[in-house]
Amino acid sequence: MMVHQLERRIINGLDTAITTAGTGTSTSAGSPVIFVHGNPDSADEWAPFLDRADELGRVIAPDMPGFGRSGRPARIDMQTLMNWFAALVDDLSLHRYRLVVHDWGSVALAAAAIRPERLDKLVVIDGVALSAQYRWHWLARVWRTPILGELAVFGIRRPTLQLLTRLSSPRPGPMDEAFIDEVMQHLDAGMRRAILGLYRSADPAALEAAGAALPNVRCPSLVVWGEGDPYLGVAEAHRFGEALADADVEIVPGVGHWCFREDPVVVDRVIDFLGLG
Repeated sequence: MMVHQLERRIINGLDTAITTAGTGTSTSAGSPVIFVHGNPDSADEWAPFLDRADELGRVIAPDMPGFGRSGRPARIDMQTLMNWFAALVDDLSLHRYRLVVHDWGSVALAAAAIRPERLDKLVVIDGVALSAQYRWHWLARVWRTPILGELAVFGIRRPTLQLLTRLSSPRPGPMDEAFIDEVMQHLDAGMRRAILGLYRSADPAALEAAGAALPNVRCPSLVVWGEGDPYLGVAEAHRFGEALADADVEIVPGVGHWCFREDPVVVDRVIDFLGLG
């Protein structure tokens, strides 16, 4: 198994945990790959890729502020995370990089689109929509509602999470125990507050503004989507495909929101795409 390293940096004033793997000596690819997770995840969700970093070169997987091993700032919203990602790229002195985002990792894409000349390749996996046309799924609507959202988020326990992940895919059963463990070990009060802050900052106008620069992204892009994702339907995959200048859209049958954790073929496909010359 590939050795992972953990470091901490202060990025734009925010305590940030960063998991890295690989050496950057891969003959199949040059620039580092940044993986940005979603909710309620951390860099741990990228384990299938981190374990194969030797096929990608240098791999960088930060925990977004408010999540995982990173600090718990008093306030988290979309703009804060967009600014944080832009500062992360500068702090790491990355003049070129490849980017993979899942779910709320879309905030990193929104920031990257403002400096699109740095992007060598892009992969969007079941990403939060950056469009005013999107309508939030039922659980997000609960979280966006004052008082009700607090009750729902602070009421999440292991059985709740197992139920929610059971609903995340057409496959039978919840996500595997390793995945549940990864989430629960970080799901403290600060992370619960970060979830609420992030969703409540994402009105349609904010999503639209965040996605305004997407047409400027002209690097080769791959949009991969679980056909049975109940949170972000396949229509959102095609919206990303239309917004990005050079994108292929691939819908994966029989899986849901965490398609790359459900079907190892997705991991193979993403690595193959990222590793092309």
